Amino acid sequence: MNREYIVPVGQDGIYIVNTGAWRTQTPSLDRSRCVSCGRCRMFCPVGAIRATQEGFEINLTYCKGCGICARECPVGAISMISEEA
Repeated sequence: MNREYIVPVGQDGIYIVNTGAWRTQTPSLDRSRCVSCGRCRMFCPVGAIRATQEGFEINLTYCKGCGICARECPVGAISMISEEA
């Protein structure tokens, strides 16, 4: 499923919002440690994590780097990496 994040903005209509544009940290998912519990997906405030045949996938276009997924992961399969300026 291809999803775009849209929000209504005033009289000009609807805009696609790239919430990943202000990210300062990037989540890194270690699939070998992931137990597919889905907590990361459930707690992601922008819905940037989706289930796939191979496990979970993080859409970095919309991930804003808040780190909630890493904090909620019970096995520490997600770590946050600082982005270089």
